Amino acid sequence: MKTVRETVDVLVAGGGTAGHIAALQAARAGVKTAVIEAGSMLAGTMTAGGVNMPNHFYSTMGPVVLGIPWELYTKSKEIEGLPIPDYTKRRPVESPGYYSYINVPIYVAVAEEEVVRAGAIIHYHEFISDVKAVGDFWEVTSLGRGIQRVTRAREIIDASGDSDVVRILGLGVMRDEVRQPGSYQYKIEGIEHEQIWEGEVQKIYEEAMESGELQKGDFSYPNILPFKYYLDHGGHNGTHIYNSDTSDVNGQTAANLEGRARMLRMFQFVTSSIPGCERAVLKTMYPRAVARETYRTEGEYIITKDDFMQATDFDDKICNAFNYIDMHSEARGCDVTFHDDQTLLPKVPFRALIPKGSARITVAGRIVSAQRVALGGIRAQCVCMAMGQAMGAAAALAVQRKVPSREISTKDIIALTVEHGAVPV
Repeated sequence: MKTVRETVDVLVAGGGTAGHIAALQAARAGVKTAVIEAGSMLAGTMTAGGVNMPNHFYSTMGPVVLGIPWELYTKSKEIEGLPIPDYTKRRPVESPGYYSYINVPIYVAVAEEEVVRAGAIIHYHEFISDVKAVGDFWEVTSLGRGIQRVTRAREIIDASGDSDVVRILGLGVMRDEVRQPGSYQYKIEGIEHEQIWEGEVQKIYEEAMESGELQKGDFSYPNILPFKYYLDHGGHNGTHIYNSDTSDVNGQTAANLEGRARMLRMFQFVTSSIPGCERAVLKTMYPRAVARETYRTEGEYIITKDDFMQATDFDDKICNAFNYIDMHSEARGCDVTFHDDQTLLPKVPFRALIPKGSARITVAGRIVSAQRVALGGIRAQCVCMAMGQAMGAAAALAVQRKVPSREISTKDIIALTVEHGAVPV
């Protein structure tokens, strides 16, 4: 195995939903940036994970998250040849937010193109094995097939989704014994929906559950939605993986195996038992199962459920956090909690993205320092992207001013993100 050495200003650990935006913002701000991603593409859960519906760019009151996330989304839609939705004309009957679907291949290619154009370096198929402080630098060791890379960086953004760097450094993390189920994404096409009768397919589903032909979790939402919902969506985002833990390779492997077993069982059931599904085909399967929560970072502040529901106006807010609370469980399926007042817009404080007692490292994405229920409202993809843009800005400003990122004014962070199109907060 050969050793490769690299020196950058900012190293982003994980090129997922938050990480690819963080890397792009830091690079566009003029600092040398690299991103280390264990998988084979950028944007994580949105792309390799198959949850290709970033939410929410807009609320009923107006834009919530724009900036670099919105730029990549709109560019991908233009290449796809589709119009940008006019969110002011939507009717928020079921949800106060508006889902926006991406074409995964196009979005990945657009994101890679923009990251490379900005001068950032992408290292795929590498995982971080060691991190240590050496003077004013971090020395980060990552391993890939045939390569050991040693990267020196002034700032690290942990956007790993599992607090990988935070845990290696021995900083505080939070993890609940009972976690939200993960999910596995696939798509069944060719269903003849005109043959589907809601009451009939519900009865067929319930009989299959009673007989053991199907198992609990094969359909995620039995407590709030009819089985017809699963058929309407072709199974997409409709399967739970209990006790999912993707924070190490054993957990990721187990989640993938369970997800694919559930996928196959559901496809066989649908095509053999549901009228109108005889000619359906299992068209799409995504590379990996995804988790909704694993290890969260213990930050200088822990966001509470009350903070989220009351839309606490933090002095150090750095982005909006619009979403309802979306809590999945083995016991019930899925429960949602909406704000009573749709004008309320929760925020994310900078302190919740700074690991407690640390310097020159921030976090972004679902590893934000938050109580479990609050995380159920903050982990939405657009919010994760907004956190990534803010931390990319913080890291770039820190390098340029030769101070730790935690010392950067939130007003300056917001000013830089707004310069790159973000919504002022």
